[in-house]
Amino acid sequence: MNDHFPGDDLSEDARRDAFREELRLTPETGGGRIVGRIPKKVLWGAIAVLAVLGLGGQAIEHYFGNLGLPTSSAPSTTFTAPTTLPTRTTTTVPSVATVDAAFIGLKLIGTAAASGFTLTDQRGRNYGISQAKGRVTLITFYNKNCNDICPVLGAELKKFLADLGTNASKVNIIIVNTDPFSFGASAEPLALSVPGLGADANVHFVTGTVSNLNAVWRAYGVQVNVGASASEVSHNSLVYFVSADSQLSAFATPFAKVNKQRQFSLSTTDINRFAQGLELETVSLIP
Repeated sequence: MNDHFPGDDLSEDARRDAFREELRLTPETGGGRIVGRIPKKVLWGAIAVLAVLGLGGQAIEHYFGNLGLPTSSAPSTTFTAPTTLPTRTTTTVPSVATVDAAFIGLKLIGTAAASGFTLTDQRGRNYGISQAKGRVTLITFYNKNCNDICPVLGAELKKFLADLGTNASKVNIIIVNTDPFSFGASAEPLALSVPGLGADANVHFVTGTVSNLNAVWRAYGVQVNVGASASEVSHNSLVYFVSADSQLSAFATPFAKVNKQRQFSLSTTDINRFAQGLELETVSLIP
């Protein structure tokens, strides 16, 4: 199918103006959560919002204090200085699970219901939290036309599904569109075809009107920045882990290298390692 939402075929200037109007923004003030021109250097993978999931300021330090690029996975070294014996050095080697959790920037959430939403997937069906219930679900965010972190994160999700093996049938992936200028439903969005995810029945790329998308972005702490043209869109990157009973368990922070042409890349080794981290956390949630 190639259905389009109203406004999907507007000119670039008309889309930008409609987007700002729908979110009650003006070029002068940049008010609201979605704001003006993109800075020259964008730190992808770093959180840019202070309140998420309605938890308010108390969640900032607890959940978001150490977000950013992966920390070093080198073994930690501690020193003990007894009063009567020579100083001894002991080395603690972290487990594979601990190393991979650090690499993907894993943060545990605790107990919180996943914020409900229903959007339209690539098959023209309503899909969201309610439809995903009963399976462990990963929720993430990137652009319909795959012109952001999509090639990297998409490759990680593809490898993740392959690594799951028979467990893949117990897992859903929901990818929420982050492009306010291209939000029409499509049977073959580049967001799925470029990373090779289109054939998997458990992968859903969902989109909707800008106001509906914005409600999901806000609920899940995704900040979308728009510039002077449709090509100037940026957002922070997150992957949420949702249990089979629709409870948020944790989130990871994808990352990538970006060049001057705004092309995103990551080594195959790091893509595979990130996929392994996603797999370990997901398997721990499968009933």
